[in-house]
Amino acid sequence: MARSTNSIEWQAHEHHHHQHSNDWFWIIGIITIAGAILATYFGNIVLAILIVIAGFTSLLHGHSKPKVITFKITRRGIQAGDTMFPYSSLESFWVIDEEVDDRIVLRSKKFMMPYIVLPYDSMNTDPEEIRDYLLDYLDEEEMDEPAVQKIMENMGF
Repeated sequence: MARSTNSIEWQAHEHHHHQHSNDWFWIIGIITIAGAILATYFGNIVLAILIVIAGFTSLLHGHSKPKVITFKITRRGIQAGDTMFPYSSLESFWVIDEEVDDRIVLRSKKFMMPYIVLPYDSMNTDPEEIRDYLLDYLDEEEMDEPAVQKIMENMGF
């Protein structure tokens, strides 16, 4: 973690990487093929194509290793890699400091992306320092990461 008077900066993986067995890939493949066949059987070719694309994307995502990206909290907003989240587009935050999974949950004003979850490493980044810095710009509101994200992590995504 690098701290100056103007920012807090750290690096972390963009997402958790789960090592998948061959069975996981087979299950995704079988579900994808079965879903596409059922959609075609019911005459919905567009849904069949969408299912195949989603299955292929899931397989690619499951096979790829996460990149290490730089996160930065500045006076302008919160930056995750090349993406900037200005404070004007955010409502509140909550810093979760757990043994296994440290993260910052941001509530966004955007309809299509109501929650933003950013990982951090509490061994190298002080959660209290993050909290104190963000309190100057956002309200603190106790919240947890979205249920959909938890379900996807439990499924290995």
